[in-house]
Amino acid sequence: MNRRDSLQFLFVVVAAAFCDAGDDGGVRAAEKSWQAGFSRVVITPTEPMFASGYGGRMKPSSGKIHDLYVRVAALTDPAGHSVLVVSLDLIGVPKTFADHVAAHCKKKHGIERADVMLCSSHTHCGPALDDKLSHMLALKDSDWAAIRRNQKRLNANVLKAIDAAVADRKPALLAAGNGTTGFAVNRRPPIGQGPTDHDVPVLRITSPDGKTVRGLIYGYACHNTVLSFFHWCGDFAGFASLDLEAAYPKSVALFFSGCGADQNPLPRRKVELAQKYGRMLSTAVRKVAALDVRSDRLQPVKGPAEAGHYKPLTPIRGNVKTAFRNIDLALDDIPPKAVWERELKSGNRYEKARARLLLDEIAAKGSLPKTHAYPVQVWNLGGKITWVALGGEVVVDYSLRLKRELGKQTTWVAGYANHVMAYIPSERILKEGGYEGDRSMLYYQLPAKWKPGLERRIVDAAKALARKTSR
Repeated sequence: MNRRDSLQFLFVVVAAAFCDAGDDGGVRAAEKSWQAGFSRVVITPTEPMFASGYGGRMKPSSGKIHDLYVRVAALTDPAGHSVLVVSLDLIGVPKTFADHVAAHCKKKHGIERADVMLCSSHTHCGPALDDKLSHMLALKDSDWAAIRRNQKRLNANVLKAIDAAVADRKPALLAAGNGTTGFAVNRRPPIGQGPTDHDVPVLRITSPDGKTVRGLIYGYACHNTVLSFFHWCGDFAGFASLDLEAAYPKSVALFFSGCGADQNPLPRRKVELAQKYGRMLSTAVRKVAALDVRSDRLQPVKGPAEAGHYKPLTPIRGNVKTAFRNIDLALDDIPPKAVWERELKSGNRYEKARARLLLDEIAAKGSLPKTHAYPVQVWNLGGKITWVALGGEVVVDYSLRLKRELGKQTTWVAGYANHVMAYIPSERILKEGGYEGDRSMLYYQLPAKWKPGLERRIVDAAKALARKTSR
């Protein structure tokens, strides 16, 4: 190599080094950052209709304590992989609704099913949905018509919110932490003595300079059932999100319910208590949001609450990896057709409603299915957080076990996600029986309780997906 060639080679090497340095900290750094967009759309029913959650309601709800919302966070990692968190002030997520949303996300935005997490707050003061659970209500044809009209409006508003969040994406910084609050009580007898999960996981999304909170995604394991009246309300979770959005006016606060199927807020039944628990939860989130981050490059955000004893936030800089799988959960011995024909003549309206639905299914399909598809989803956020999302009304044993086996400080577990088809008891609760283990299947229109072995299947599936997303 002559002197001229040597100088040209040296110039290329130096230029390449310059470009690499620019990728890390220069103009192109914004291209490699996370992107985040948010939206919030009202989904309060526009006409009187039945609320879901309590089968004993005998009339439609109307009026509101506050609006119900769908809140969406659209997050895109530095590699261009996009995910959506959709938080709904609803009793649950029907499968047909989830499939409709997922199809829209794929067709319009190229976002795959594994990349969409649908989370319901499980408020019992939200609208009845066009799903099996609504058959527990004392509905006339006109009530069903109102439910289906509202379902169409709901579907359209959710898609609108998703599109708005995707369009809103801009550079952002992500950091994760854990808070705590303590109003959830294990409701299984003896009340207050069973296990609880008081963790409050928080994902904080800020502007690139770290000074403005744009989004908060947070969870808690407790039934959203302080209230049981005939007005629309997001209950304690709704109050918590409104508190957070008032404290951080440029933010959207998305709640996800943890594994709280056997956890109640006690005492309850007063709006003041729902507001109190909402403040307790939002205070826990604000304490986390005000924390410093484990990095000189990410600055603490000035917040309305002191950090207290909480640990510094962990920055999320790497990419997101996702996985989704439907597994089959087996039902126990299903009674023959004659049992449902007998229940159709029962004086119990809940038994009659289920028997009518099951007999229609037998007439259409010849028999009742012996298994039910169950969604398990796992996201790995930058190699720092493993976020498990489980379908159904999941009892607290699952979150405690998954945190124990996957890492307590780095594992988040959502219940009531992607499809809510029934209660999901642990093996312990299935054996004990009671409401969560057996009787609740009546209200979800299922013909039998779950077959033993469901806990192992669900946990094994979650751990397999966690391994897959950690690679």
